[in-house]
Amino acid sequence: MEPDMVVEMLKELDEKGVDILEVVGDDDSTGFDRAKRLMPNSKMEKISDKNHIKHNIISKINELKPKHKELTGMVCDAIVKNFTYVVNQNVGNPSGIEDGLHASIKHIFGEHDNCNETWCGYLKDKDSYIHSNLPRGKDLCSSELRSDLEKLFIQKMVPQSKKLSNLGSSQANESFNNLIALKAPKTKHFSTSASLNYRVSSAVLQKNEGYNYISELNTSIGLSPGNETLSRGNKLNKKREGNKNIFKSKQGKKQRKFLKKKRLQKTTVAEVKEGRTYHSSIGLEDFATIDIEEIPAIPEAETFTNIDDAPIVCFDLETTGLSRYSDITQIAACTKDSSFSRYIFPDQQISREASEITKITVVGQKMYYKGNAVDYKHKHEGMTDFLTYLSNFTDKPVLVGHNIKRFDCHVLFHTLKSMNMYSELCASTVAFLDSLNLFKLVSPGLSSYSQYFLVDKLLGQQYESHNAVYDLGLLY
Repeated sequence: MEPDMVVEMLKELDEKGVDILEVVGDDDSTGFDRAKRLMPNSKMEKISDKNHIKHNIISKINELKPKHKELTGMVCDAIVKNFTYVVNQNVGNPSGIEDGLHASIKHIFGEHDNCNETWCGYLKDKDSYIHSNLPRGKDLCSSELRSDLEKLFIQKMVPQSKKLSNLGSSQANESFNNLIALKAPKTKHFSTSASLNYRVSSAVLQKNEGYNYISELNTSIGLSPGNETLSRGNKLNKKREGNKNIFKSKQGKKQRKFLKKKRLQKTTVAEVKEGRTYHSSIGLEDFATIDIEEIPAIPEAETFTNIDDAPIVCFDLETTGLSRYSDITQIAACTKDSSFSRYIFPDQQISREASEITKITVVGQKMYYKGNAVDYKHKHEGMTDFLTYLSNFTDKPVLVGHNIKRFDCHVLFHTLKSMNMYSELCASTVAFLDSLNLFKLVSPGLSSYSQYFLVDKLLGQQYESHNAVYDLGLLY
């Protein structure tokens, strides 16, 4: 924001008798200093915005990239993530900021004398510890890179520990500013038009009241709220609330980080194939010096899981029908020491045959199993929970299921691909194994190889089939 605008707004608030204690903003303008000089009796203090601090750190690290080959995108993300953790975990604790900044630099270079057991995996398991966010899990070793990072974080950031321990956020303001920009686009000159007040007012109403503000306004002046307007407003409010919950959840944050990593990998692959094609001032460079002919050597794989050592995770699905494009209504997984189960609210109608088999029904916005209401998740949230469960294993697991080659895998793949989450499944698993084929090898000649028949024939037990949890209990 321009300094004169900051001064004007602060003076206006001061003249109206508003006590200003803190002003949160970036460190890119002199607006606060000017306002402080014009209002010497004010007790307001400048608080830095944590998002701008983070972006400034990212910019500083990117400036070091041409100098250090070791500073790949993965390493940059790890450094920024460590800095963010230090700041978020030491609110109001300047000494904690100082200790954390020292420890975070030493940690990535393999020195753990300043680390804390609450976050350092090396102190918990010194023999088998590897870094989860550094290439191949190995320590960084460049002394020149370490020197530059110490200049940035130790020499420049440590003296600012008091400021870093008390950061604010202007994200709500940025969100509202973006909302106004949608109603009054900056590409059009609305500032002198008679409609500006209405546009800004509509943005305020949408922010405070939600998307039903038009229907509420119509009702207040004796007009019909409009059935279609009301219906659309309810849908948009529900969507906004759902997105809000996802954005705040741990799973949602992990998904955003994964998608960001995926975009970075795509850019890196493109640059390897054809060199840089878009960059500031790239047209001024000598393009003949950019090598796009030689194919670089294959990079060493970051991780590799031996299938013989991989953990076994059994999984099972219940669906809305027998089609490979059916919706999932229940997904469950288990190991010897852990289990996972979610009911998924389907978009498709559950067929009568499937409902009779699984005992799962949907009435309105409620889901029932054997007539009893069950807690459920919507598709995106439920599948994110499943992928998070798989990613928590130290080694990538082998997914085992009965008859999954013909049915379950196809339904699972289709569901994940429809939400652009298939690659995350590939990154979290090493292989699939169909136990149906395994039983055909071990016990040939049986009249049936359904799981219910196998349990009855081989174990002499009866159980409640077509419930994902019970099916897994017997399969494992």
